[in-house]
Amino acid sequence: MYEEFTSVLDKANRLFSYKLLGFSNKSLQNIAQKPQKKAGNEAFQSGRHKEAVEHYTAAISSSAESLPFAAICFCNRAAAHQALGEISDAIADCSLAIAFDGNYPKAISRRATLYEMIRDYEQAANDLQRLVSLLENQSREKVQQSDTPNRSCGNIVKELKRAHNRLSSMEEKAKKGIPLDHYLILGVDASDTASEIKKAYRKAALRHHPDKAGQFLVRSESGDDGQLWKEIAEKVHKDADKLFKMIGEAYTVLSDPTKRSNHNFEEEGRKAQKNSNRSSSSSSTGKSSDFYSSPFERSWSSGKPSNFYGSPFERSSNRRYWQESKSYDDSRY
Repeated sequence: MYEEFTSVLDKANRLFSYKLLGFSNKSLQNIAQKPQKKAGNEAFQSGRHKEAVEHYTAAISSSAESLPFAAICFCNRAAAHQALGEISDAIADCSLAIAFDGNYPKAISRRATLYEMIRDYEQAANDLQRLVSLLENQSREKVQQSDTPNRSCGNIVKELKRAHNRLSSMEEKAKKGIPLDHYLILGVDASDTASEIKKAYRKAALRHHPDKAGQFLVRSESGDDGQLWKEIAEKVHKDADKLFKMIGEAYTVLSDPTKRSNHNFEEEGRKAQKNSNRSSSSSSTGKSSDFYSSPFERSWSSGKPSNFYGSPFERSSNRRYWQESKSYDDSRY
């Protein structure tokens, strides 16, 4: 208890000193935000994913008005949820990150990966098409800004090629009409009982109900800010409604004994086919063909993490393509 008290006291003294030095309230807010995000990153790297979620949540709660910073924290928290197998929570956080910053490649790419994991290939293809358009725009801007090609231009070209390949793959998979992975959506196992599935559904439905989405948002009722928050709230509600319906569909199938039995039978068939294909591929190449054995995107061509998506979490100092970058730079705080 004494250690907690002295920690709080030290923090209060630091903030008071910053105030005396002339720091604005916004600067003080950013000073308080950065340690939480940093602690979340460190917890994630150490495999303490639940702790990482808590730190990112704390950072988000004090940064709702800082759109770029909040977008980073939501995307980082999505990575932690993904590592915990909480896919619906991860999708929701990616959607929030995208609502806060529609030009955030990492959040769009991560949500596409999550949609692929639950076999919603149509939504994954939509996100990848959006990613392709965004990267094409970034590539053109880089060329216009620089007379000679540089490393950043090369990285964007690689990511664009990769996005095109992923998009082609998703479009092909979408044509097959494969059912969603209802177990993964609810975060349950095929061996779980009906009561366990019902409990998981209630928790997910309550957590992701559209009427609750975005309640934490700090809104201004007038001026340009008021219109901005209104647009963000509409995007958040739309994405939450989509996820909520997906959760309901999963429960409709898994709560019905006959539908669940049919779903399990189809799942076993797909698993057997996948193992057969993987075994065949491994015997011919010596490597697994499963690109998504890792929960995070990596550059398949080089075998090394790409600059945009190699890390499961985002450092805000890497976000140089925001329109707000002139006024926000996390490296200052």
